[in-house]
Amino acid sequence: MADVYVTLSHSARTMGSLSGPIVVAFAVLAALLWAALRAEEVRLARELRIARTGTSVLRATVTQRQKHAPSLARLVSTKLGRAAVSLADGDRADALDACAGGSPVMRGGRLEKLRAVVDADLERSSGTSAGLDQCVQRLRAMPRIGNREADLYRIHVLAKALLEHGDAPGALALARELEASSDDEARLYGIWLRTWFDLDTTADAAAGDAAKSWTPLSEGPLRMAALLARAHGAERLVEKLEGRLAAIARKTDEE
Repeated sequence: MADVYVTLSHSARTMGSLSGPIVVAFAVLAALLWAALRAEEVRLARELRIARTGTSVLRATVTQRQKHAPSLARLVSTKLGRAAVSLADGDRADALDACAGGSPVMRGGRLEKLRAVVDADLERSSGTSAGLDQCVQRLRAMPRIGNREADLYRIHVLAKALLEHGDAPGALALARELEASSDDEARLYGIWLRTWFDLDTTADAAAGDAAKSWTPLSEGPLRMAALLARAHGAERLVEKLEGRLAAIARKTDEE
């Protein structure tokens, strides 16, 4: 820097004459920063999707890749995606480490809303009744984030918490909400809840909601819901979903 200063101080050129190159340099830097942030947004969305739908092998690949990321890339990266993937893989310790080690410049806006969902997922993963209660309450009170993958991740965590807590009334409320959703993937979580709690009959009657009929479940969404449950090792839920598929097959044979 000293050499540069000495050179400029003895140069016949004024600082005004350097304004063009400086503007170009800043424009290039701004473009590179925008590209880096855009790439980070795409990567984060991909990691949230893997946390919801990826296999254990794919989740392990994500966590290992982030641990060996270049130092420069870490300056404009968030570890919230890695934390979500680690929680889906049952590695709470790694998720806590990821949340504590994110870049300080990647804060604010929707990232803080997503951080709140990850924090709720950490509460869920504690396995305690208090943690599950806290998770459900926080996510219930949270408005939409405005990013599809982040909102699907919120629904994913909330549905898992309701299943693990055995909260049939809460499951009924969320299932009704998701049944009206225009997002096919969001409705899969409603199928989880309807099937596990048998909401089509028992929960509705208990809640005095029997007058409201459910949209009949078809084979395609049931199979997708079963694949999603299998990715998270929820074998008992998979059995219940496959039981519904078997019932549909029997009804078709009878007809």
